[in-house]
Amino acid sequence: MHRKCLIGVVTCLFLAFPKAQSHSIRGANATLDLPEVRGDKFLYFGFGSNMLTKRIHIQNPTAVRVGPALLPDYRLDFAFISDRWNGAVATIVPTQGYHLWGTLWEIDLSNLPDIDNQEGVDLGIYEPRTVYVQLRDESKQTPARAYLLTKQPEDNLYELSKDSVPASRQPSKTYLECLVKGAVESSVPEDYVRKLKGIKHNGQVVTKLEQKLELQNITL
Repeated sequence: MHRKCLIGVVTCLFLAFPKAQSHSIRGANATLDLPEVRGDKFLYFGFGSNMLTKRIHIQNPTAVRVGPALLPDYRLDFAFISDRWNGAVATIVPTQGYHLWGTLWEIDLSNLPDIDNQEGVDLGIYEPRTVYVQLRDESKQTPARAYLLTKQPEDNLYELSKDSVPASRQPSKTYLECLVKGAVESSVPEDYVRKLKGIKHNGQVVTKLEQKLELQNITL
């Protein structure tokens, strides 16, 4: 009887092992099949703090800037209070007739888990999505990985007066400075930089990040 039980346990373990392996392989194949993956690299669209080289290189040192990129029919918005930034962080929301600019990066595929971790995917904060962007002065669409907040804002930030923007939708001064510096560094159009500077912030300064990212001389 004891021998039969032992054989049964071993058989169950044997049958379970290949299933676990196949699940892992399917996950890898799903990543490799993404349209933004190119060999051992993938394209990533940064529209928030990751427009800035110093910021993205903290956790994704292999990132190489491709250029400024336009994302049509989405708007930039803010929600979810970040302890790191002392204010609301950026997201993109599908919105017909709007557009936003950001930075297109090429990153080693080995860093994909790192950027997922940075965006809090495992915590349910952001979720990845393939978007189609246009490099400046190009008409063709390029697939890229982007991250959207899982809890998107319900109303449009740009339809609110500055005085009525709730604190939960206001980025910190430091975060907004990071966006502005990244946008200028990435050569996005000047009118978009001015639009970023006009976003209402909460006045909070994160000294450690101001120094690390060299944001002290950025004017809003």
